[in-house]
Amino acid sequence: MHEQQRLLPGAEPMPDIAIDAALVAPRLGLDVDTFRALMDDGRIRVLCERGVGDDAGRYRATFYYHAARARLVVDAQGRLLQAEPALAGSAP
Repeated sequence: MHEQQRLLPGAEPMPDIAIDAALVAPRLGLDVDTFRALMDDGRIRVLCERGVGDDAGRYRATFYYHAARARLVVDAQGRLLQAEPALAGSAP
């Protein structure tokens, strides 16, 4: 069972959002298998922010690995809505 999340009054819990590793890995300069291994080891940090108002239903996920950052905006199903460009020389 998930730990109870601290919420603002009237706020709903964050949904579990799955984002395809193939969308994130190249933006960090990694291949998918390395990205998954680093995620499993807790070496990639993730910050997920929920949109409010006009951005309700949208989530901004930012992945950090050393000095690299990948930021994507997705819906609750993890579908990509917007992303920063991939690193130079990597596939988006």
